Amino acid sequence: MMSLEEEAKSGTLISFEEDTKMEQAAITGIAFSRDEAKITVLGVPDRPGIAYQILGPIAAANIEVDMIIQNQSVEGKTDFTFTVPRADYARAVDVLDDSVKAHIGAASILGDTKVSKVSVVGVGMRSHVGIASQMFRTLSEEGINIQMISTSEIKISVLIDEKYMELAVRALHKTFDLEKNN
Repeated sequence: MMSLEEEAKSGTLISFEEDTKMEQAAITGIAFSRDEAKITVLGVPDRPGIAYQILGPIAAANIEVDMIIQNQSVEGKTDFTFTVPRADYARAVDVLDDSVKAHIGAASILGDTKVSKVSVVGVGMRSHVGIASQMFRTLSEEGINIQMISTSEIKISVLIDEKYMELAVRALHKTFDLEKNN
């Protein structure tokens, strides 16, 4: 039987203990996507299955959906917003107009093709409090409005007006001390 030291040298050591050194760098990079488009289906009946009734035909058209938000219901109606690649925007709107809007009884469809996604990325984010608020404060100080927010254990993404994308990336890069890595 090998000792722990011999096992560690021979390959990957799997342990149930959390190694605090592995999560020291909370943010390891800033990612961005220029070619986004946002679509909002307004006045959607708030009932079970409505997300599928909207996004099912989009998926059937082989259009990738990224960020998704469904607002709080007011008097049985809600707004449903999602993003698609800008190149698929017109086709997605056509799908919604042709086979979704009337079927679900939505009031209207709005869109914006001049948006970009900016993300802060880092495997240690879950153990560091305040990353999101630091990101949001930085964008606020630059006068950048956040249109949508999406989070995961390793990434916080925001949708912003495309004209602010480079400014947002530079400001976040500075806020999270990433310039020394270049």
